[in-house]
Amino acid sequence: MTPSDIASPAPGRDPRQLLAASLSRALTEAEQLSLDAWAASSAAAREEVAQTREIWLAAGLAAEDPVIRRLRQSARLTARLNPPQHGRSAALARRWLVGGLGLAGAAALVAGVMLVDRPRTERYVAPDHAVAHLALADGSRIALSPGGVLTVRWSRHARTVDLAKGDAFFEVSHDARRPFTVAASGRTLTVLGTRFNVAGGRHLTVSLVQGSLRVGAPGAVDIVLKPGERYVAAKMGGRAEMADVVSDAAWKDGRLVFADTGLTEAAERLSRAAGRRFVLADPALGALRLSGSMKVERIEDVRSVLEAGLPVATHLAGNGDIVITSVDETRP
Repeated sequence: MTPSDIASPAPGRDPRQLLAASLSRALTEAEQLSLDAWAASSAAAREEVAQTREIWLAAGLAAEDPVIRRLRQSARLTARLNPPQHGRSAALARRWLVGGLGLAGAAALVAGVMLVDRPRTERYVAPDHAVAHLALADGSRIALSPGGVLTVRWSRHARTVDLAKGDAFFEVSHDARRPFTVAASGRTLTVLGTRFNVAGGRHLTVSLVQGSLRVGAPGAVDIVLKPGERYVAAKMGGRAEMADVVSDAAWKDGRLVFADTGLTEAAERLSRAAGRRFVLADPALGALRLSGSMKVERIEDVRSVLEAGLPVATHLAGNGDIVITSVDETRP
């Protein structure tokens, strides 16, 4: 890979310096946005980010080895993460890097002397009112709904994600040596180079956009989904059905699509997509049906759409919840 293979960075700090910095500290919001924009600019940039993070994180597992420490220090000097050294010590440090090795190359050299295979864990929590877009070390990408929580466990032979809260859309990088599995609501999803959506709520649903996906549940026969199919969980196991799977994943772009959806389910989906609770004042309102598409970035717009399409009124509670009531209850 040469510098010409990668798109020019946006004005500001060199994205490779930001990438290097992210290995040892949390980036600011502005820095993370700049790095994400550069990673999204080309396949070569995404590959560089993914390879660097994965190799460097692996190298960190053996950081106490003296050889490892020297190699890591050299790579940090090259990335200008440490203050410059002077005299003979600086020259010796530079010689540890074989001519022209960059951050990823130095990290790869470090990883090359590792003899252990210890798993590592990364935990992600999305902001309360915004979708989090995650770029994993293997090149996979995940959109996590507001307030969502997931944990990624890495080892030489497996990639395992535990979706503890919220919805997630996955774009999984294929690696035959390391299967990618997702645990959600008591189900295990086994992935083979796939794009799919996972939605929680009262009943787990999994919508397959591309690739192949096997859904397993204790005591039930595994179901293999084909593109365009949705898995709907039941008390025991679940079923596959044809569905508008692209619309199922529209939340990651700030939009929800409803097709004759009960208001109870619609309120649950709105709560996950907007990062604040939509509450029915009367459970009987759940029988109302909602159809159409709405943007969820502005709560006031969501309230307007609900009030225009249904015989309901909404108000903002002191705790931030959106309470949905019958129009009749609001009349004097």
